[in-house]
Amino acid sequence: MDADPRSPTKLLVTGGVGTGKSTVMAAVRGSLRASGRPVVSRPLRSGDAVDSAVVVDDAHLLGADDLDRLTELVADPATTVVVAAEPLAHHPSLRGLATALERENPAVALGPLSPAEVGRSAAVLLGTPPAVELVRVVMSATAGLPFLLGPALTAAADGAAAVRQAARFALIERLRRLDGRLLDTLLVSSLSGDLGPDDVAAALRMPSDAALTAVDRARATGLIEPSHPPGFVRTVHDGIAQIVGAARHHDIEVSVLCSQLDLSTLTAELALRIAEHGVRDDRLATALTDLAARTAGHPARAAQLYRAASDAGATALSARLADALALTGDCVTAGRLADELFTSPDSDERAAAVRIAASIALHDGSAAQANDLFRWLGPAPDAVVGAAATVAALAAGDASAARQTAEAPISGPPTSTARAARSITEGLVMTLDRPYPVAVARLSQSIDADYGASGGQAHVVPDTPAALVTLAALHGGDPVRARSVIARAVRNSRPGDQTERADAIFVTHRHRLLLGWAHMQDGQLQAAGAAVAATQPLHRRDALWASALQTAIARRSGDSGAMQKHWYSAMEVLAECSADLFGLLPLGELWVAAARMRQIDQLQHALDEAFALLAGLGEPVLWSVPLHWAGVHAGILANSPDAVAPHGQALTAAAPHTPFAKALATAGRTWLRVLANSVETDEVAAAARALAQFGHTWDATRLASQAALQTTDPRVSQAMLQLARDLKQTVVSPELPDTDAPDDRAAALSGGPARAAAQLSDREREVAELLLNGMPYRDIGAQLFISAKTVEHHVARIRRRLGAESRSEMLSMLRALSDPPAPE
Repeated sequence: MDADPRSPTKLLVTGGVGTGKSTVMAAVRGSLRASGRPVVSRPLRSGDAVDSAVVVDDAHLLGADDLDRLTELVADPATTVVVAAEPLAHHPSLRGLATALERENPAVALGPLSPAEVGRSAAVLLGTPPAVELVRVVMSATAGLPFLLGPALTAAADGAAAVRQAARFALIERLRRLDGRLLDTLLVSSLSGDLGPDDVAAALRMPSDAALTAVDRARATGLIEPSHPPGFVRTVHDGIAQIVGAARHHDIEVSVLCSQLDLSTLTAELALRIAEHGVRDDRLATALTDLAARTAGHPARAAQLYRAASDAGATALSARLADALALTGDCVTAGRLADELFTSPDSDERAAAVRIAASIALHDGSAAQANDLFRWLGPAPDAVVGAAATVAALAAGDASAARQTAEAPISGPPTSTARAARSITEGLVMTLDRPYPVAVARLSQSIDADYGASGGQAHVVPDTPAALVTLAALHGGDPVRARSVIARAVRNSRPGDQTERADAIFVTHRHRLLLGWAHMQDGQLQAAGAAVAATQPLHRRDALWASALQTAIARRSGDSGAMQKHWYSAMEVLAECSADLFGLLPLGELWVAAARMRQIDQLQHALDEAFALLAGLGEPVLWSVPLHWAGVHAGILANSPDAVAPHGQALTAAAPHTPFAKALATAGRTWLRVLANSVETDEVAAAARALAQFGHTWDATRLASQAALQTTDPRVSQAMLQLARDLKQTVVSPELPDTDAPDDRAAALSGGPARAAAQLSDREREVAELLLNGMPYRDIGAQLFISAKTVEHHVARIRRRLGAESRSEMLSMLRALSDPPAPE
C-alpha cells in the first residue's frame, strides 16, 4: 500500500493455505478504515459509496461473474482494489483478474518462511534465540508454513517429538476444512510429485478437465510443493488418510496402482510408498519384484524393493532377497533367510541358499562351515555355484572336493558368467600343482566377466575374481599384477556413487585391505594405513586382515606399542576363525610379530592348523612359500636356528619350482650370514634386489640396513645404506582415490604453521617423528637407512633450531609442533 491510504491502489496477494493472506487483508482493511475510507469485501454495487475500497479475501472462491466485475474495477484508475487468492493457474476468470492487477503492481507472494525467518519468529515467541537443532526440527515438521509455526514453537519446550505432534495436529485441523474432492486429489498427488492431472483422472475416475481443475487446486494449497521436506509431504498424506479413513485410503491407493500399471508408468518410488502404507496386492508384489530385478546393480535399492514385495504378499523371492541383503552387508538377516531355504523342495533354491550361506560363512571367517554346506548340497547345479564350492573347498583345505567340482561336466549354456565361474574353478585347482603363470592366467580370465550377476540378478559369492587373482599374485611374488588388479577393483567397487557395482558393499573392504597389503609389503606404509582407515566396521574375515595389516604397519614403523595393541586385537578375531588357505598372509604377519613379542606359544595352535591344511592340499608351493618365509623371520627374531631350519629347507625345496621361492631361500640364507657378521656386499645386494623384485621391498631395505649395522667396514656400511635408499626410492607412489588419510603427526611437522624457531629439513622432520615414537638412535637409523651417529647429529641440529636447553625440552617442543593448531 502507498503511504497515503486514500490513494487508489491495485494489489494482488497470493499464497497457499495458511500463508497469512487473511492477516494481510485484515491489516489492509484496518489501515483503510482508519483513514476514513469505506471498505467492501465484494465487487462494488449500486448504492455503495463512490470512494469505497474493494478488499476481497479468498477471491478464488468467487464465481466467474464476480471475478469479471472485479477485473472491470481494476480498470478504473480512481478505485482501490486489493485481492487475496490462492495461485490457481487454470482458473480463467481468476487468471484474468490476476493479470490485470499485476499490470498495476507486482503481486505479493506469500509462502513458507526461510530457516532464518523461522529462527527470528522462534526468538520472539520463546524469548531467547533458538538452537540450530530446534530450527531444523521445526522446519522439518512445518516446512516453514506460518499457520503451523505457532503450535510447533509452543510445544518446543517438550522436545522434538512434541513439536512434530503439535504441527501434525494443527495440519489435520486445517485439512478438515477442505472438501472431499480436494482431499482425494491431495491424497493422490502427495504420493509422488510425478503424478499429474491424467494420473489423477485415471485413479479417481473423473473427467480430464475436472482432474486438471482438481490438481490445480491441490497445488495452489502450497501443501505439496516439491521444495518441501519429503517428511512433511508424507505427513500431509498421512493426515489426509486419517481424515478420509482407512477404507477410502486403501481404495484410492489400489486405484492409483492399477492405473499406473495399466499405463506402464509405475515407478519404484511410487510402488514403495504404496507398499509402505500396508497395501497387500499380488499386482503390487509382482511389480516390486520386477523393479528389484531391474536394479540389480544397486543392492541396497534391490533389497528395499524385495522387502517391500515380500510385505505386499510376494512368495518365492526369499533367495533373491537374501542375495540383495547380503550384498548390502546385512549378513545376519540374509543368513537367516538362507537357512530357512535349506528345506525348500526347489533344488535351485536350495543351491542358492547354500551359496549365500557359504559366502556369509567365509565372510565371517568360517571356511570349514562353508565347505560343509557345499558337501551337504552335493553336485553343483551350475557353474556359479561350482565356483563358490571350489573357493570354499580350497579355503578349508579340501583338495578332493575342489578337484571333483573342476572335473564335473558343465551344465547350462556357456554364458559369460558361466565361463568366468569355470575359470575360477579351474584356475584355483591349478594353483595346487601347476606353475604360477599357468594358474594365474586361467584365473585371470574371470576378472572382466560379471561373475557376481546372472540373468540381471546380483549374486553374493564367497570371493571376487579380483580378490582371488590378487591373493594368488601376492603368494606368487607378482606385485605388479596384484596392485594392478586390486587397484582397479577398488576403483570399481566404491559404494555410494553412480557407478556402484553389484558386489560393492559386500567386498569393498576386502578389496581395500588387499590393496593395502600390497602397499605394506612394498614399504608404502602411509598408503597401507590409509587403506585400513577406510574400512570400518568389518566382518570377521576383514577384521582379521585389518588388524594384521595394522600390526604389520606398526612393526615396520618401529611402534612397538601399536604393534602389541593390534596384535592382541587380531588374536581375538583369529580365535573365532577356522583355518583358511586365503588367510595365510595375515597369519604369517602375526607370527613374525609374535616372535618379536615372545608370544609364539599363543599362536602355535593356529600355525599347526595352517600347516595341516597345507599338508592336506599336498603342500602347494604357491600357497606355502609366504608362510615359510614368515617362519624364517620368526625364527630369526626368536634367535632360534632350529626354528629357522625347517622353513629354510622348505623354501630351498621349492626353489626349483618358482623363482619367488628361490629369491626367498637365498634372502633367508643371506640374512642369517649377515646376523653372523658375515656381510658380502654383492651377495646382500643380489638378495635385496631379488626381494624387491618380488614385491617385498620393505624386507629388502631391512636386509640392506641390517647389513650396514652388522659390518665393521665403513665403506661396506655406506654401500649398504645407499642400497637401502636406492631400493626405497624405487617404490612407486600409490594411487588411492578417496582413501588417503595423511598421518597427522607427519603433516603437522611438515606442513603446519610456519614457526621461525622450527624450520626443520625433511630429514630432520623424519628423525623428529621417530623420536616422538620413542625409538632409540640405532632403530631410527635402521628405519631411515642412516647410521646411529648421523641420527645423533640430526638430533643435535633439531635441538639448536628449536632453541631447546635440554632433550626433554626439545621433545616437549616437538610434541607441541605435532599438535594441530587451535582454530582461530
